[in-house]
Amino acid sequence: MSADQQLRRVESASTARMVVDGRPMLSFGGSSYLGLGGHPGLIEAGVNALRHLGASAQLSRHYGFGLSANLEAEAAARAFFETERAMYFGTGYLFGLIALSGLAARCDAVFVDEHAHYSLRDAAMACGRPMHVFAHGDAEDLARVMAATLGPGERPLVATDGMFPTRGSIAPLRAYAALLAPREGWLVVDESHAFGCVGPRGRGAVELAGLPRDRVLAGGSMGKAIGAHGGIAIGPAALIEPLWRTPAARGAVLGCSAGAAMTAAGLRHVDAHPELIERLRRNVRAVRLGLRELGLRPEENEGPLATFEHGRAADMVRIQRTLMDRGVFIAYSTYVGAGPEGVLRIAVFADHTDADIRRLLDELRSLL
Repeated sequence: MSADQQLRRVESASTARMVVDGRPMLSFGGSSYLGLGGHPGLIEAGVNALRHLGASAQLSRHYGFGLSANLEAEAAARAFFETERAMYFGTGYLFGLIALSGLAARCDAVFVDEHAHYSLRDAAMACGRPMHVFAHGDAEDLARVMAATLGPGERPLVATDGMFPTRGSIAPLRAYAALLAPREGWLVVDESHAFGCVGPRGRGAVELAGLPRDRVLAGGSMGKAIGAHGGIAIGPAALIEPLWRTPAARGAVLGCSAGAAMTAAGLRHVDAHPELIERLRRNVRAVRLGLRELGLRPEENEGPLATFEHGRAADMVRIQRTLMDRGVFIAYSTYVGAGPEGVLRIAVFADHTDADIRRLLDELRSLL
């Protein structure tokens, strides 16, 4: 954004209905996929944590102390994901840095999807192992790059998003795991956009792929579908315990008490209300069907996004700005994976109503 562009002022929780610059707005932007951004139970959990614990712990984990809210978030994550260990930290962006630093001694090279999130690329460059890039979501190209770069006995690590944030594409994790197994490799999956909304029970792309977690380290943000703040990593004890010795875990304040308490509350809420995921998926089907009836071609995948191109960048910017003037927000995105002209990204939420979806489609119809 250039210096002469004015930021819009968000004055409400980020849900389907927001207040921006004092005006009501119907939002199909961002990543509040389950509509929990303003959930009273989550907010109350965060407020109570701040009242009783302050913002964060002053005594660190490596000195033998753990903030009770963080421990609660980890317990909730273990239960939700049915995994042996979980680690809570301050932001999902740290997941890649913590994960790749923690596994660096167990691998000889890192292979990163070309559309992987910036955090995974930063982590790969920082972990001290050679980094190679393979074509987006392409297991055959990954096999080719591995064959061309790995020597006998060398162990690969593949780093990828589970669900990619711009188009909602799902990584072919089973195919990657099959390539890694003969070389005793590792799979690191950033599930930031998949947690809560991908997989039969919303456990992410690893769940969708049906993979065992013994050689998979998954994690990411709690600030999207879960409606909270902070990041988690999940996996077996043999993978999670070394992560506490990484520089980011030892050197960074591992999260705000409110974010941790909200994470615990959000995970418990999603577990207790599977109808949220069903409602989200029904809404996604309705939006995609409506877009196809308008002649548009959103990608078909398991994610909660309906992303498409329409003409050139100027055409899409015009559509996005006109919708915004009419009180409906979708994103014109040039984010990672968008392509040179960008895309129009529609994020579908569980708290969108049938009337919301009809309004979006009617407004788009008038502009195409």
